[in-house]
Amino acid sequence: MINTPIQHAVRPSARPSIGFDIDKLDALLMDLENEHHTLLDLAGLQREAIVKADPKVLGKVVEETAQTLTRIAGIERTRQQVIKQPDGSIPTVNQITDELKDQHDHEHAQALSSRSASLRELMQRVKEEHEAVRLATLALSNHMNGLMEQISAKLSHSGTYGRRGSVAPGRTQVISSLDTVQ
Repeated sequence: MINTPIQHAVRPSARPSIGFDIDKLDALLMDLENEHHTLLDLAGLQREAIVKADPKVLGKVVEETAQTLTRIAGIERTRQQVIKQPDGSIPTVNQITDELKDQHDHEHAQALSSRSASLRELMQRVKEEHEAVRLATLALSNHMNGLMEQISAKLSHSGTYGRRGSVAPGRTQVISSLDTVQ
């Protein structure tokens, strides 16, 4: 009997039963996380620009936000293409990590699970920051409308006409005169 050394199979990062490269998925999730950090930073800058009523900065931030959202959409499309199953279904990260655990690949399962949890938390923070931006925008809009009403009232000598040139609610009598003698 000849003694031969036992050879251990090398685990490639592309799992045959999963059908795609786990490291590629992890890199895409990292890219999504980075872009969401950028989105969070931009939301803070947008709120500051609104508070300062700086239209120039606000325009730049809105443009950069649109570019970031476009990059996020592209990464997400790529992520879906990478994990798409032969039957056309797209598994969730939880389904992928469960499959990895079934294959005893706990290292990749834990890495993907951690990255996914971090991304979900970051997305929640972005959502909350965008809600704060929405409220700041609404407050600024209400403030500007109030200013316009005050200016309109000052410019309408009788206080009868509103900003749009119509009779203001609560006014039933138009107080005005016109000299027709000459």
